[in-house]
Amino acid sequence: MDTTKTKLFFCEIRDICSRCDQWFMSFSFNLSGNKGLLLLLFIAILLLAGCKTVPIQDRNFAERDGFLEQSENTGFRVHHNAGTDNAIIGSMYASGKSALLNGAQVKISAKVKNHSFVSTGPQSSARVEFKASDSSCLIRVDRFNVGNAYADTSDCQQNIETLHARIQAQDAILHISVSQHQTEVTVLSGVIKVILLEDATQSIDVRADHGIIITHEVINRPYPVTPDEVWQRIRWRGDFQLYKTVIDWSKVIAVAVTVAIVAAAIVLSRGHGGGGHGGGFPRHHR
Repeated sequence: MDTTKTKLFFCEIRDICSRCDQWFMSFSFNLSGNKGLLLLLFIAILLLAGCKTVPIQDRNFAERDGFLEQSENTGFRVHHNAGTDNAIIGSMYASGKSALLNGAQVKISAKVKNHSFVSTGPQSSARVEFKASDSSCLIRVDRFNVGNAYADTSDCQQNIETLHARIQAQDAILHISVSQHQTEVTVLSGVIKVILLEDATQSIDVRADHGIIITHEVINRPYPVTPDEVWQRIRWRGDFQLYKTVIDWSKVIAVAVTVAIVAAAIVLSRGHGGGGHGGGFPRHHR
């Protein structure tokens, strides 16, 4: 079996649906003489039949490597400290027609490579779920110059750079709003460190249920925020519905059973057809 022509089949189950189009485009060979490749194609068709798009129900759930959501008209570049340039460091889920990954539109989801730029236009949003390649997990986010972002760092450390500040967070949930003149950070849980971009000697820790405003020149004192104020700042997340593509295994099994029944019926019909011509008692010839 030609390995280079079948390598697209051997991937994680969760990626199968999103890659089906690529698979079928890769078939430039003749399947009639290769039962192994035909079997792989049959499996791909079964999985494609079971693919369905469903909403991401629990937007607040974070894997151990965390996630970062951005509102409309926002952009940033993401880096992983342990990844190579082409390493997959996470998945992007898109909402709206202007969710872009390195300038290309993402309709539902896409894999995010190291040093990728994620951006959104009007009425669009994006979510990047990070995937660490080892136990050490340091995510760096830069070129975050405008817009809103919601981050759950989980076990990873995220270093987020805006026009005014560097934000260091781990085991924390925070909301960041960036404009030309200031960066406003709201800490929902955990503790973060805020460092003035123009002067790294100026820094401050900010605890949960507090906000802080940073300008080009100064870090202001943290101030308490109420649950209602927090809700007002993060409510934009409810304006966008994110989706993911999954495999409905019950549908896959149903299709497989149907195909098996049809195949068995064809085999049996051929068997009866062949046996009817030569069956019965032998003829006596005079």
